[in-house]
Amino acid sequence: MEFSFNTFFGYEQEINALNDQVLIYGFASIIFGIVGLLFVAMAVRKIGLNSLNSFFIHPLLLSLGLTFFVAILPTIVFYVVALDVSGVKIVYSWITIFIGMLLFVIFNLETIKSFFKEFGKMSEQQEFRNRNR
Repeated sequence: MEFSFNTFFGYEQEINALNDQVLIYGFASIIFGIVGLLFVAMAVRKIGLNSLNSFFIHPLLLSLGLTFFVAILPTIVFYVVALDVSGVKIVYSWITIFIGMLLFVIFNLETIKSFFKEFGKMSEQQEFRNRNR
């Protein structure tokens, strides 16, 4: 049995029948995934498992956010420029982008954390310099 980009676990008929709703469902699932992970992160922080937040939930949140922004351009290209691209291929492109962003975040997690810490220090210094005396 060979692999085809026109099949998606037997759901290719339903996905291709949705047309524009594939875009709405795809981006909504990313947004609701981010919101759901935010609630999970708040609950885990209240419990006191900050390492779980730091090494699992925050990278997932970051990769979903990056996927949301990076997936906009290929979706526009696939949907507007190439009119014959099926919804299954768009779903495969989103999955590929998500996996790529997840691997990027996992491999560069310490660099990303240090960037945000340094950015926070710089903003605190700017705020301290610009305070009213």
